[in-house]
Amino acid sequence: MSHAVHKFFAVSLILSSGTCFADLAQESGFDFTLSLNSGIYSGTSQRNTDKSNAITKDLKNNGKEKTQGIIFPLARWSYTLPSKKTQFFLGNSKADVVLGDINAELGLAHEVANGTTYTIAYTPYLSASEAWEDPFLTNTKRDATDVDSQGARIRVENLFSQPLTAQYTWGESDYEKERSGQQAGLSLTPTQQLLLQRDITYHQAYFEYTYATSDTFVIQPALTFTQGDGKGDAMSFDKVDFQLALISQLSERSLLVTSINVGQSDYDTSNPVFDKTQDDTNLGVTAFYSYARPFNWQNTTFIAIAKYEENDSNINFYDEDFITTSIGLAYKF
Repeated sequence: MSHAVHKFFAVSLILSSGTCFADLAQESGFDFTLSLNSGIYSGTSQRNTDKSNAITKDLKNNGKEKTQGIIFPLARWSYTLPSKKTQFFLGNSKADVVLGDINAELGLAHEVANGTTYTIAYTPYLSASEAWEDPFLTNTKRDATDVDSQGARIRVENLFSQPLTAQYTWGESDYEKERSGQQAGLSLTPTQQLLLQRDITYHQAYFEYTYATSDTFVIQPALTFTQGDGKGDAMSFDKVDFQLALISQLSERSLLVTSINVGQSDYDTSNPVFDKTQDDTNLGVTAFYSYARPFNWQNTTFIAIAKYEENDSNINFYDEDFITTSIGLAYKF
């Protein structure tokens, strides 16, 4: 969602390819889908709170590379009323997983007479649960602190009876212990230290258009505008993202979704640690593949996800890059 929010993981074609994460069910009643996934994660970032990255020799590098195996579940529970127009849900959104977002949410979706669908959802967990108390501490072990985050969204699909989606998202992140820039070696004044406060509130507007060129191919461009209103002005930013997703129904059972995202973040005030205003360019590429009923296993779908992300900043300390690959099986109960 933003510089401080890391994500790892829409279209009706997914439903025809087999079991996945649907927004509105074709039948009324309860529905539950569970996916178990495993893979490999590799990344370089000063926000990585692994012990191997606890000490940084200076503020001119972007941290140490971390590679590890990962195991994670994805799940979605829903209950659809007999009218098939209203659904309560808990878990991962189908549209978000395909495009690289695995945040879980609790919400309600309702379809009105003209086919427009309204969704309201609450996400209790948005970002990494830990951060460095003072990320700018050098040649000394940095201590981690907890980060509490939450968010909510309102989404409107099939707006004006067109394949247009609009969404507003609110989010916030609060740091339990904020000591950015407080080390004596930086010689920052209390006023300068306040510029580095990372508690932040996010406001995001998202617009998406779905264009089907044929029964088996869809082009889905999207624009996202994000405002990060930070407690510290040097941490506040405005960001614009453009995303293009290509959705291909390869066969009756298989689906491939590839997406590319390019973004630009402009920060409000000069960072007193580096004596310059941060300016970031973001790039992300995601590929999602699903194959329904492998080995003719009913209600089962094979899933493979690969994602690359990088943040290129005019301040080397904030450069980041991440690669994640995973495979898994989803089962619809």
